[in-house]
Amino acid sequence: MARVLAGTPPQIVAPSPADTQQAMAWIQAHYATFRGQWVAVRLHAPALIAQAPTLTQLWQVAAPEAFQDCLIHYVSTMANEQQVPGLGWDV
Repeated sequence: MARVLAGTPPQIVAPSPADTQQAMAWIQAHYATFRGQWVAVRLHAPALIAQAPTLTQLWQVAAPEAFQDCLIHYVSTMANEQQVPGLGWDV
């Protein structure tokens, strides 16, 4: 049988969400350059960490440690932007 110990239970606090505003601003500033690419941009002092045409290739471009504290984002193409959302799309 389990024993319950007297005392105060530990407080579990969810981590606050990361601030992605600076990284998104960097992506917007370089949008035309990276169309159709997956990019990994550092969250603090934004800079490009890696880029690749597919997500699988992006993981292969840099070491896993390089992706810590990064925003990974697909920079859509003109064709993607003009496509009408259909079933299964998050609007």
